[in-house]
Amino acid sequence: MLPQALTTHLTERGVTVLRGHPACGLSLQAGRWKVSLGDSCLEADHVISALPASVLSKLLPAEAAPLARVLGTIRAVSVAVVNLQYQGAQLPVQHCIPQYTLGHWRKLESAAHFLAIHRLPLTLAGASYDGVAVNDCIESGRQAAARALGLELDP
Repeated sequence: MLPQALTTHLTERGVTVLRGHPACGLSLQAGRWKVSLGDSCLEADHVISALPASVLSKLLPAEAAPLARVLGTIRAVSVAVVNLQYQGAQLPVQHCIPQYTLGHWRKLESAAHFLAIHRLPLTLAGASYDGVAVNDCIESGRQAAARALGLELDP
């Protein structure tokens, strides 16, 4: 329900929502991101990534190797979903819940420091950074969008 409601909300406002086009890589060219989608590419002035940290770490370009190393250390665990109501339903979700280990805040500070020093037009958002609950992820996305647009949100 929530994903469909978000898609509807965004498309009504002129946003193109791409589904089934996983990002295969990121490159930075003349201060703009090139997002490889396998058979096509998108260009953007700024990217807000809500990908799990370990996934994003594998997509970053060589010039962001220090950031990729930090993000690659944020681990997630696998979960099993058992649905007793519908026979045969399976949800093979793996590595979906980030594990905030001792010193997680240091990793976040290191990532933020790298992004600031190198002025990468990339904002980190989502469960790998700011909390795993749905409301945490929504707030993380709101804050990320506001930062990318240079806006201040009301508390």
